[in-house]
Amino acid sequence: MDGIAGVYSLGKKDNGLVEKIFLATGANQHRGKASAGIAVGNGKGIYIHKGLDRIGNVIDGELMQTYQDLEPIAAIGNVGYTKNKHPSPINAEPIRVMPRNNSRFDMVLTTDGYLVSENDLKEELLPEYRLETTNKTEVIGALLHKYITQEGKVNFQAGRRLIDKLQRRATFALTALVYDGKQTRLVTLNDSKAFEPFCYGTIDDTFIASSESCSHRRLGGFMEREYNGAEMTICSTNGAETRRLKQEIMTPDIFQAIYFGHVGSMFRGKEIFQIRRELGHELVRKYGGQDLQIIISNPDSGWGVSVGVAEELGRMCYPALIKQAQAVRTFQESERRRRSSEVGLKFGGIDSLLKGKKVGMGDDSIVKGSVSEGGSLWVLFNSGIDKLNFYVSYGPMLFPSFKEWHRKDCVKELAAQRAFGYKNQYGRTTEEANEAVSKLMAAAAKVDGERVNVFYNNQETIRKIAGNGSFQALDASYPIDEKFWPEFIKKEAEKYIKTR
Repeated sequence: MDGIAGVYSLGKKDNGLVEKIFLATGANQHRGKASAGIAVGNGKGIYIHKGLDRIGNVIDGELMQTYQDLEPIAAIGNVGYTKNKHPSPINAEPIRVMPRNNSRFDMVLTTDGYLVSENDLKEELLPEYRLETTNKTEVIGALLHKYITQEGKVNFQAGRRLIDKLQRRATFALTALVYDGKQTRLVTLNDSKAFEPFCYGTIDDTFIASSESCSHRRLGGFMEREYNGAEMTICSTNGAETRRLKQEIMTPDIFQAIYFGHVGSMFRGKEIFQIRRELGHELVRKYGGQDLQIIISNPDSGWGVSVGVAEELGRMCYPALIKQAQAVRTFQESERRRRSSEVGLKFGGIDSLLKGKKVGMGDDSIVKGSVSEGGSLWVLFNSGIDKLNFYVSYGPMLFPSFKEWHRKDCVKELAAQRAFGYKNQYGRTTEEANEAVSKLMAAAAKVDGERVNVFYNNQETIRKIAGNGSFQALDASYPIDEKFWPEFIKKEAEKYIKTR
């Protein structure tokens, strides 16, 4: 998961355009920690700067002034998780498409999303393009460049062809700069399912597209709306035009609202904080917790559900579990040993608030469980708590994200799978999952099982609060066609279907 942004000056010369792309991209920093970069375009070409680190360390004030002196009309930016085992400079975004022959069009792009089984696409592209990275964004960009070249211009038909080509084998939102020798255009486009979050709006004559609406708020305005599926915007000296290129039922990724999104961003018309808060209300209504003395959050994305739990119980919500300054986001760290060691440095507890207390803690999800087992639960019981009710806004996750399919261990790492011992885990009720994961967490914390109670929301409740979409981790409702699924996922999905 990456954070992307694009800006285009629709008015006169914009002396702050580079600062705007820096701020709009940086507002998405929670979506990526491994790399960052920006690209700017003017009447003479496109210029890129990127590196491995957070955006504030990659883009400094001197570079911003240098790029602003180029008098750009458009810019794009990226903050990214590495799409490979280890981050590397060549895979950082934005990425320039490299045709083998001279082309009228120079294209630089960045994407949020994922492409599966791309080898046949690479074979198709290799006669015409030099693919110099292992980043799937380069493949998507080369395809779009090919269609623009064949169309002879930047138009909506080129976007439609890309959507059709990647149908049910990729989810994506992209921003691209395209220079044709005379002007640089900004192009934005997403997949027909609108799986990845993407929105746009205009603030002070600047068109802004971004992964999340927190970018628009950072620039002092508001988004106009979230993109529907298969929507494309082309910004040029003629203005900005947006069209929906294909009508399909949209399946946005519900998990990104529950876990990954910025609390102040909008998700399908609803603020993410409010989604999490209401899920906290629902958990207390279902499971209770009147004997609890203090409510805390598993920081940082657990705050919304924790506030909801505290409100419903009429208790105070305290920051008694602290995320250390050196902590990094560990969700997409693929190596369990490294993830566990990073988690061990993540939290600290406030003993004076916790000792001897019956504690309620809210969190967005339990995916692999390492953050809870080796981090928050250890800290809480080491601080002397008496009991923990662990309220989880999402449901028990039995399937991995399709973005993890390249690792065969991705199923076995899931906490809900481990809790059931990989046997008879499908077709269980939410209450059975609560019990199994409670035992798993208690064992990890080395305390009696009665001292840890895990409470999940079920899928129906989540749908009621967050809306409909893809619940891939709960029910294998993947946005990818089954013909692209790896065999080990097909086998797990077949087991699940038999239990329904």
